[in-house]
Amino acid sequence: MHTALKQLPKWTVLCVVLLFLGIKSNAQTSKIDELLAQLKPNDPDTVQIKILKKLSTAYSSVDPIKKFYYANQYRLLGEKNGIDSTIANGYLDMGISYGIRSNLDSALYYFKIGQEIARASKFESGLARSYVNIGYVHDRSDRKKEAVNCYEQALKIFKKIDHKRGINQCITNLGSIYFDLKEYKSADNYFEQVLENLLKNPTGDLNLASAYYSLGGSKRRLGQQKLATDFYLKSLAIREKIGDLNGIALSNWGIAQLHIENKQYSKALPLLEIALRNNRTLKNIYQECAVLITLAEAQLGLKEYQKAEEAGKLALVRAKQTDAKIPISLALDMLSKVSAAKKDYEAALKYKSEYLAVNDSLENDSTTKQVILTDLHRVNIDNKNLEKRNETISAKITDYVITISIITGLLILVVILLILYYKRNAEKKIANGLLQQQKHQIAEVNEELGALNEELKTQMEIISAQNTELEKLNNVKNKFFSIVSHDLRAPIHSLKALFGLYRSGIVNEEEFGSLLERLEETVYTTASFLDNLLEWSKSQLGGIVINPVDVNLCQIINHNIKLMESQINLKKIKVHNNVAEELTVFADLNMVHVVIRNILSNAIKFCSKEDEVIFNASTDNDQVTCTITDKGPGITPLDLDNLFNLTHTPGTGTSGEKGHHIGLILCRDMVMQNKGNLRVDSKLGEGTTFYITLPTKPIEG
Repeated sequence: MHTALKQLPKWTVLCVVLLFLGIKSNAQTSKIDELLAQLKPNDPDTVQIKILKKLSTAYSSVDPIKKFYYANQYRLLGEKNGIDSTIANGYLDMGISYGIRSNLDSALYYFKIGQEIARASKFESGLARSYVNIGYVHDRSDRKKEAVNCYEQALKIFKKIDHKRGINQCITNLGSIYFDLKEYKSADNYFEQVLENLLKNPTGDLNLASAYYSLGGSKRRLGQQKLATDFYLKSLAIREKIGDLNGIALSNWGIAQLHIENKQYSKALPLLEIALRNNRTLKNIYQECAVLITLAEAQLGLKEYQKAEEAGKLALVRAKQTDAKIPISLALDMLSKVSAAKKDYEAALKYKSEYLAVNDSLENDSTTKQVILTDLHRVNIDNKNLEKRNETISAKITDYVITISIITGLLILVVILLILYYKRNAEKKIANGLLQQQKHQIAEVNEELGALNEELKTQMEIISAQNTELEKLNNVKNKFFSIVSHDLRAPIHSLKALFGLYRSGIVNEEEFGSLLERLEETVYTTASFLDNLLEWSKSQLGGIVINPVDVNLCQIINHNIKLMESQINLKKIKVHNNVAEELTVFADLNMVHVVIRNILSNAIKFCSKEDEVIFNASTDNDQVTCTITDKGPGITPLDLDNLFNLTHTPGTGTSGEKGHHIGLILCRDMVMQNKGNLRVDSKLGEGTTFYITLPTKPIEG
């Protein structure tokens, strides 16, 4: 068997975690139709929430995008009714939708929101679930230390609330960590423990199928092929029964790897095709990459070099889309082997060099992970040894009690045995002395273990705090450069357009001079904005600091309308500012400028000539809602759902202007940081309205 397949344990974690996330499908079409028929808008919100949750779960293995939609729907109803647990679960399910599609950045974003809500509302089950999901993202991103920490946190909570399914899931995930590190015997012990728990306290077919699959993987790595085959087949039977697409793909992949180990390459091919088809249905590019590498291995064994090369190249494409180092290194290693088999030694050398470069970086990253996990492994073994020693001591104590009872009985029956009684009494004292010595030794060992655990915990907390601070600084840097590039583009485009008109002769020198005068103030205003932005960025580099003040909303809108006067006049767009002159909001001045400018810029970009853009504002209690309405083409429902996340691909303006999704994401981020809210309504052919809600005075907490 080639090295590439031996290094594939990492993908075992994928199946384990996603089972916890709830991938479950049993010809889900009929189930979905039944649920949709039950969903009635006039029903109480609590009834709708229950059905929407089931729909989100049912769509997990059918259409992850629709899973996101229904999760968001029941989350909104949770917010409407103030049900924190429903809100937290909604965000977690939205993150799972991205996790299924291997979009880890977006998955982590929603997991962290769900975690904060669960923590704030003391929703322990949701908090533990968020730790498991975040641990999954860390594990997929080659951050083993963070993954182990998350799983340990989740396990602690699940044990506290006696959540048996969650406990088994965390044990399985920790076992998978050892599996990834090729500690197959340790992983096998964890998986055996989970199976034993499930047989004593069943928690559903899906969990049992997962346990069988995990054991199939560990038995295969330990060379126990017959046991591995039995476990894989048991897992496949359950998963086919309930229609679990992800599980069917994994079980077929595992059996195919057994065939390849036995050089039965032809038998492996149809199983790998099933695995590929299911993973593509679920848009799981990470697992698709693993199956493609195995497929290339089988085709290489059959000497079908062209097909092997095609599978390997597609695996490399998928690996790069996941942005994880291990799949990239494995795909490069496989392509090197295929090229060598084809006697294309130049290509083989190229792939091997790239493989070594990626693999070297993995080695650098793995040192700390190995140390941490080795310590955890040692602590686990020490605890087991202590348990065995305690059992031995308890057995000895029982023996001593029996001995004393016998001696007492003999003393009552026969006075002559008094000498034997004294002898046994002396033996008892010696035994008790040994027992006390052993107890003292145990106490010392426990104290040492406690100190080591505290030291490890302190080190992990320090590293976590440092990582958090680095992430904050990196986010500030990224936001700064994104804003600069986004907001300086408009005046530069205007200048380019003016120079183009002049060179083409459309405008003469007099007209050109007039237009330059009109642009001069825009350039000065933009330069002033850049100065303010630089001052703002310098303050942010010391930590995200919001400086809210009373801001006149009407003046800011007028300022930004004037700033974009050249674009407005170029398209002959009518912009109306109906906001009252005395209306103020309590927010960061620079951030409000950025939000108004970005949304106005988008409205101008997508409006046709002589369209209208209208600013209005209303006050409700201590909040102001500013609306920005344009009469442009509107936004499709699909684009509307993805408008504020990284998967959104913006279109092109009516005059060919290029859009960038970062502007709206920054707007939402800035509004939320100022204790506000940003939402949007749009209909195709009718236009779009953005709603910016900001407080009028400081908000406590």
